[in-house]
Amino acid sequence: MIPLVVLDLDGTLIGASGQVEPCILEAADAAREAGVRLAICTGRPGFGIAAKVARRIDPDTPHVFQNGAQITYLDGDTLQVSGLKEDQVRALVKAARDLGLVLELYTPDTLYVERKTEISEAHATMIGVTALKRDLLDVAANEPVVRAQWVVPPDRYDEAMAVAVDGVHAHPATSPALPGTYFVSLTRGAIDKGSALRKLTDRLEIDPAHVMAIGDSPGDVAMLEAVGHPRVVESGDPEVVARWAAYRLPGVEACGAAVGLRDAITRRADVIEAPGGPDGAPPPSEDGAADAAGPGTGR
Repeated sequence: MIPLVVLDLDGTLIGASGQVEPCILEAADAAREAGVRLAICTGRPGFGIAAKVARRIDPDTPHVFQNGAQITYLDGDTLQVSGLKEDQVRALVKAARDLGLVLELYTPDTLYVERKTEISEAHATMIGVTALKRDLLDVAANEPVVRAQWVVPPDRYDEAMAVAVDGVHAHPATSPALPGTYFVSLTRGAIDKGSALRKLTDRLEIDPAHVMAIGDSPGDVAMLEAVGHPRVVESGDPEVVARWAAYRLPGVEACGAAVGLRDAITRRADVIEAPGGPDGAPPPSEDGAADAAGPGTGR
């Protein structure tokens, strides 16, 4: 049995409906009953819909929010909060004003924007929070900013990605719940889903090589690289899916994560699979479903 499964949200658990489908929740319940621990690992903040999903999936395990910048139990016990420096936030705010781009600033419990636009309000609704309008330089000076984020349409994506601030790392992502929009998380340079996963497994005293991670996008690559049992949903980013093609799952709309969760119950954790694909494992079936015939066999 896999002792821990780490799950991305958007594009992995959450599809076009903006909700986690019952088939995934049923598989999560079965995995927990079998003794598998489950952790959300998302770019979303640790409040709003992400917190509700995390509590439903596994209320007793720490979860990763803010693209790795925040690791916390849902009762408030925090393992890690890694914030941006004030000068980094100020530089991002200046760039946002100069370029006319939507910039969000997140503290551990609040989302701030400098102006409310159609795209920023659509995103706030998607993640289930109310954005507070405030001078972002004032936020930078007086609040603990954990993460910043560009929210841009496709034709502004390159401009957002071109903004370079020393010590800040950009993590692009999309969500089927809000098509036609890019979300570029901005965290301290060494912080990503992979670093957070290693911190999480250290706290839980679980070997990362025995962990399964399920993702779909470039923002999940560090997480997938950090574990011994990577999985990708086939509806995800083509390059990410191609890299882990031998261990793809059905797409998000086909409840692919549920297939991975069921597989975690029977798979031997100590039969390690290389991050680039399994060593010596047979290819997946045509429908992408994992073969759970026995430990260490199939996907």
